[in-house]
Amino acid sequence: MLSNLPQELIEFILVELDTDSLRACSLVSSPLFPPSQRLIFRSLVVSYADIPKAQSLFASADHILHYCTGIFPPLIPSSRVFLTIKGRTVEWKDMTLPLHSALHALLDSAAVYSLNLAGIFDVPPSFILLALSSFRRLGLYSITLDASEPDILERPGTLRTEQLTIRAPYEDSMKRIADVLLQDKSMPGYLDNIKQLTVGMHRAVKPESLRLIGAAANNLRCLHLRCGVFRTHIDLPHLPVLKVIELKLYLGFSVGLPQNLYTTIAAFPETVPAIETLRLTFYGALPGREDLVNDPAGCFPLFNDACAYRGRLPCLRRVHCNGWWDPANTTREKAEWADFSVYVESKFPGLRGTRILMIAAAREDQTTFD
Repeated sequence: MLSNLPQELIEFILVELDTDSLRACSLVSSPLFPPSQRLIFRSLVVSYADIPKAQSLFASADHILHYCTGIFPPLIPSSRVFLTIKGRTVEWKDMTLPLHSALHALLDSAAVYSLNLAGIFDVPPSFILLALSSFRRLGLYSITLDASEPDILERPGTLRTEQLTIRAPYEDSMKRIADVLLQDKSMPGYLDNIKQLTVGMHRAVKPESLRLIGAAANNLRCLHLRCGVFRTHIDLPHLPVLKVIELKLYLGFSVGLPQNLYTTIAAFPETVPAIETLRLTFYGALPGREDLVNDPAGCFPLFNDACAYRGRLPCLRRVHCNGWWDPANTTREKAEWADFSVYVESKFPGLRGTRILMIAAAREDQTTFD
């Protein structure tokens, strides 16, 4: 009877089932076997400890590669498919042939939305360039590139990547990544396809991050900057179509907010004139009440009672300030968060009563792969 049902109807039903139910369906009926396996293996996690299992799986059942549209990190709630290889400072050459073959096979799959590489050393730069032409979203987390490959490589003519995240732990690895991406100065606009960019802005990697921002400036819509303790001013280039900017900064090394935050926001009318959403995300230790009271900086000039932002940032619709804390733990933490909320609100007096300003405290589950 099942064989008489349209395949589309079978898949419409199976997509609503959990993995255990799909596994049972794959065992009871041959018409259910291919669509059940396709759904079971559409999403896998390959961490360092699981690499031998993945190699064995791909070697013994290579048809699964046709089902693996992605490896889905559980930290990201999304209906899209993601491919993540999470190393533990493992070297690329240690991931043997079956896993390499799986990765290269997936480069040709239009169904794969995202590739994340984390904690892998000596990744071939040529593979990164191929990934840029294959995946809509590319994340490079604590990786290094193989220095044995030449600096000048043949690059694909066009990029598919629209969302690029780079979190390099070392200055030399960030420079190497930027050099590979921007190697050919005769091809201006090569990164014009990038619409969303996430990079670090701490002192060691800031120059290379600014190079990438400048190369993608023409069409960049969303920019996430991980500023650390914000010890250096950010000289952003002119980003004419940027709509969303997020600054993530660590508190605990100054009386109040870092001074460089004030100068960065003050430059927004010149650097990001079309901005619609400003997000400030705070990490670290909540400042004490005495530190907040003694903060001499005052409010952000653009957002004072004169409401200068209305004329200078006419597209602004939302300012979202998020503290990466859980204020529900203790009475003391609740009081500290209440003090900090009042303090942050005082930085935006011109936004009172406008519903533009939002202040919240919540841990972000997706911060590992953002």
